Amino acid sequence: MMHKQCFIWLIVLLAMGLLLSAVPALADGDPPGDDGVVLWNEDYVLGDGERVNGDLVVFNGDVTLEAGSRVAGSVVVWNGGADVEGTVEGDLVVSGGDIYLGDSAVVEGDVVCSWNCNIEVEEGARIDGSIVEGIPLRGLHFDQWPEFPGVPIPPSPPLASWVAGPERVLSWMLKIMRGVVGVLVIAAVAGLVALMWPRQTAQVGRTVVEAPWPSFGIGLLTVGAATALIIMLAITVCLSPVAALAALALGAAGLFGWIGVGMLVGERLLQALNARGIAPIWAAGLGTLLITLISTGLSAAFCLAPFGWLMVCVLGCLGLGAVVLTRFGTTDYVPSHPTSPPPLLVEEPELVEPQEEAESSEA
Repeated sequence: MMHKQCFIWLIVLLAMGLLLSAVPALADGDPPGDDGVVLWNEDYVLGDGERVNGDLVVFNGDVTLEAGSRVAGSVVVWNGGADVEGTVEGDLVVSGGDIYLGDSAVVEGDVVCSWNCNIEVEEGARIDGSIVEGIPLRGLHFDQWPEFPGVPIPPSPPLASWVAGPERVLSWMLKIMRGVVGVLVIAAVAGLVALMWPRQTAQVGRTVVEAPWPSFGIGLLTVGAATALIIMLAITVCLSPVAALAALALGAAGLFGWIGVGMLVGERLLQALNARGIAPIWAAGLGTLLITLISTGLSAAFCLAPFGWLMVCVLGCLGLGAVVLTRFGTTDYVPSHPTSPPPLLVEEPELVEPQEEAESSEA
């Protein structure tokens, strides 16, 4: 419950902070009210023996609670610090400032220090709740939020955990954003690689088409052998830098092979759309974007994840094998055909002319 209240206070702080420039400061010397205190653009000091019967909220200012003072609620400070020597019966939430809890400070709730905030606690200070640094999203469960008319709460625990409040939503949003940015970065790198080495990239793609089975086999063997070599080198202390270089080389080869396959897909797609004058940068960027987006989407889906992993494995091994066979696209791969044995020499019988055959019969 405390975590939910802290999160709500932070949302209120963000919303009200946008109005700071348009709201004037309250007059100095206003006495604490029974419903709490809300101040803008000024500091607040609660002296010894004074009491605030409610929440104390200060925007763009510092709060000082002297020893013997008491706040019968929460203390929320945005863009300011809190120097506490008194008692806070609720939570202490500070954003954009520092928190100092003296020897006589008592906080019966949580202490939340978020967004460029530092906290200092003396030995005699008492905190009944917990200290939260950052956004207090953990502990926010869907079933703890208030019920709204017409909005039923799912009774099923799996469904409730799937939509379990802002923490789950933020986690999925960040994951989606990270995936989209990663796909775009790989597509941009593919375009740059095709722009700098167009012939080599196209050669890798052609090798995948002309020799798919050798490419896949060599790629699979390269992954296995390189992984075993990297592990053996990483075990030793003196050869660990070599293991890092080997891993980097394997990753570069795999990425180049992936771009080669993407360039092949992009060329076929643009040709199907009757595009003319296909530049390597656009073919590689579009094709790599397409295969990366499909594989990432399949891997992210729960029921289709095996298909995404299989796609990455097959295309990755094909591209890596083509890179190895062509030496990073610098040479043409010529498949070696087995030599057929020489034909057997069979002596043919001599043909006898009919006239010679008749003369021999007369004799």
